[in-house]
Amino acid sequence: PMLPLPPWLGAPAGSADTPRLHVGPSRSGVARGIAAGASAGVSTGRLALTAAGTATVCVSAASSLLLHRVQRRRLRHRQRCQRVPRSAEMAQSVAPVVGSAKCIECFAALGPGQRLERWTYVVESSAGADEVDVEITHCGVCHSDIHQIDNAWGVASFPLVPGHEIVGRVVAVGEGVGQFQIGEAVAIGVQRGSCGSCSCCLSGMDNVCAKILKTYAGLGNDRGGFAKVIRFPSRWVFKCPSGLSAEHIAPLMCAGITVFSPLKRFLLAVEGGAQGKRVGIIGIGGLGHLGVQFAAKMGATVVAISRTDAKAAEARGLGAHDFLASRDAESMSAAAGTFDVLLNTVSSTEDLDAYVGLLKPRGVMACVGRGLSSREVLWKCPAKCGQVGPAGAWRAGEDYFRQLFGAVC
Repeated sequence: PMLPLPPWLGAPAGSADTPRLHVGPSRSGVARGIAAGASAGVSTGRLALTAAGTATVCVSAASSLLLHRVQRRRLRHRQRCQRVPRSAEMAQSVAPVVGSAKCIECFAALGPGQRLERWTYVVESSAGADEVDVEITHCGVCHSDIHQIDNAWGVASFPLVPGHEIVGRVVAVGEGVGQFQIGEAVAIGVQRGSCGSCSCCLSGMDNVCAKILKTYAGLGNDRGGFAKVIRFPSRWVFKCPSGLSAEHIAPLMCAGITVFSPLKRFLLAVEGGAQGKRVGIIGIGGLGHLGVQFAAKMGATVVAISRTDAKAAEARGLGAHDFLASRDAESMSAAAGTFDVLLNTVSSTEDLDAYVGLLKPRGVMACVGRGLSSREVLWKCPAKCGQVGPAGAWRAGEDYFRQLFGAVC
């Protein structure tokens, strides 16, 4: 079925050039090939969007309702957002450019809470040293894109061009770039740089560098993937694996790496590996459905955890060995103290204490979902008696992206 996009993502509903969503495979058919180690036939349950003259946008199946519900949230949130008027600088940037500079067409929010509209920004005429120009064919829609459009975290910069699950082809390379060929398929994630010299960067943890540069909306007011082209540091551009199609690679650049990183850290990188470990994936949505598959492929015993058993059959189809309904007090009590690792993919903080009670002594809960609650910092959890502690997981270092593609293919 073809569904009109919500008004904030383009032309008014009913207009001739209204972009439309093409609903692709549901999560019930998601990526069984990943769990089986197959290199083809993998679907991440994304929705494909095609708009005339723009890239294809991939939206998680869990986000299909989000795109239609978001209007209600935005009406409430706009009361708290400060409107940013179109400045003279913005108006000048939209104007035609004369000379050798390159104009990049995109969709941008010109201020907090504003709908995306066609916009143009200017870059140098050719890629600089160690830079790559990528013509974008696909870009995912992440929930954090919506938070950034609303400036919900107070760190966005405007005009804001969202998008950090990017796939495209190389159309230009700068001096010193030898690893990419023109026309080669590549992918870009949520980070574009780090300082390269601090203790984090030197130990492979450049994703937590204090001077991290995000793909968009950071200190440099950089632009993201809702555009025809993006210029990017070549170090943070990754060759696409041949076994996956572009629409399946795009969501791996954020949703995929977000769950792969902590699972590798707490399963594969520990003594004894994942074999014999009991892992709970909390939330079977855009992140969780990938977490179930990765954990199962790594060799762990995987339990999908959701509020009700409505997704039980779906979760088992993704590779889960068992299912736990968190609103079933009797089942939760029986499962207490039985998990080595919990991967918490939800943004809600309501049930954190109950989840921690599921862990074995010295077990760990890695939290990767991010919402707007003031209780997101988890140090109030009852971690003392069982030496149980919450663990943060924030994307991954450069090398993890290559390992991610190796795990999928």
